[in-house]
Parts: sequence; structure tokens; C-alpha cells
Amino acid sequence: MGVFMTKKLVLTILFLVPFGPHSCLRQEDVGAAPVSAPTSRGMGVKVVVNLDVNDVNDSPKLVEWGKTAKVLIEEWHHRIANLIPTKGFEVPTEVSLKIRKSSRGIGGTSGGRITVSSGWIEKHPDDIGLVFHELVHVIQDYKGSGSGWVTEGIADYLRWAIYEGKDQNWFPVSEKPQGYKDSYQVAGGFFLWLETDACPGIVNKLNSAIRKRTYADETFFKEVSGHTIDSLWADYIKDRKKPELGQVETKQDEKN
Repeated sequence: MGVFMTKKLVLTILFLVPFGPHSCLRQEDVGAAPVSAPTSRGMGVKVVVNLDVNDVNDSPKLVEWGKTAKVLIEEWHHRIANLIPTKGFEVPTEVSLKIRKSSRGIGGTSGGRITVSSGWIEKHPDDIGLVFHELVHVIQDYKGSGSGWVTEGIADYLRWAIYEGKDQNWFPVSEKPQGYKDSYQVAGGFFLWLETDACPGIVNKLNSAIRKRTYADETFFKEVSGHTIDSLWADYIKDRKKPELGQVETKQDEKN
């Protein structure tokens, strides 16, 4: 119960962020109704989760892990859908989860089917959050549209900032001019900074643009913020280096 309340608080805080120097506020946004924290059944349709543990029936721990992951999907499906809504877009309401007996890989998503490697679970039994990441991909339902770094960045932003409750300093950074293309946690940290400082609401604007197939790296950020993505990235790196934000290791440092 304590963990749930903590994550709910994080959701509420992130929706109340101030507008920064690169604000994405547009004229049509003025006077708009505030966004409320999402609820598990906000869309009024119960998600159907099909759990397949046939490959690992001889392992009670893996079967139990699968059941826990099933509950996570049931509890978070509609919350995620409410976090990244698009008018007129219907998210998949049936999800298949398979625990595959394999010592290779981690997990992946194809359409509404999530597959997780048993070997990864055995080595990292506490990594239930990977199912959250894959569930985001089910909800995104981009069907191959958009840039891969954005797709994975949104999934990791929602996983690590919302579900796991990590703060800005936790996220790794890259000092490369286009480091955001490192994707995953690096892009997720960039999106958290944009949401809380430079461009509140940008994650769902990205999400909707990809769903509508109107997104392009070269034009999107300029249109919604007045600044190029590379300019925003440069400002993000400068911000992360400020003493009051704490010093973090860059991806380049991690390789040494």
C-alpha cells in the first residue's frame, strides 16, 4: 500500500510542474482544464490479460513472477492509457504475457504480446518493471511509426520517472551532441527535464504525433517549443552540470 501511494504522489507532482523558459504553452492551451491523476479504470473497459507460463511450469518461482506481472498489467494498463491519451485513438485492451524458457535476451513486445526470458527473471527477479516498460509499448501501439529513440525514451520515462519514482539525478546522460539518440534511460531523463522545466506536456504531444504519423525529429520540437531538439538537448546537458542538481556520470565516463 505504501508503494502505491508513493507512486500516486509522484504522478500528481509531475502533472503540476511549472512552465520553463522554453514553455510549450500555446494560445489554445490557455484556460485549459487541469489534468487529473489517472485512475486504473479511467477508460471504463477492463483489460484482458492472457498469461502463458507453460514453458516454466516446473518452476514455482517463475510461475509466481508471471502472476505478479499479470497483476501489474491489470493495475497499470488504464493508468498508462490515461497518461498518454490521444483523442479518437483506442488502445489495445487484450494483452498476452508469455514467460519463455530461454537463457537469452530480456523481453520484447509485438503488438499486444509481451514475452519475457526466464533466464533474465532468474538473474533479476526484482525487475518486474521491465513488464511495465513493455506494457507501455502495447499502449503506444505505434505500428512502426516514429523514431526508435523516442519510442523507447517515452517507455523508459514512464517506467523510471512515473512507475519507479526516480528523480532527475538518477538518469544517465550522454555528452554527445545528439545524445538523446542513445534512447532508453538517457532519452527518458531528457523527457523528464522537458516535462518539468522546458516543455510541460511534451511527452503526450510526442505520443499523439507519432500515432497520427505527423512526427519528425527535424520539425516537431521546433514547432512545439520554438527551439530545435539539439538546442534543447544542449540546454539539458548544461542544466545537469549545475552544482545544485548534483554531478552525474556521463555514459562516456561509464565506459572508462
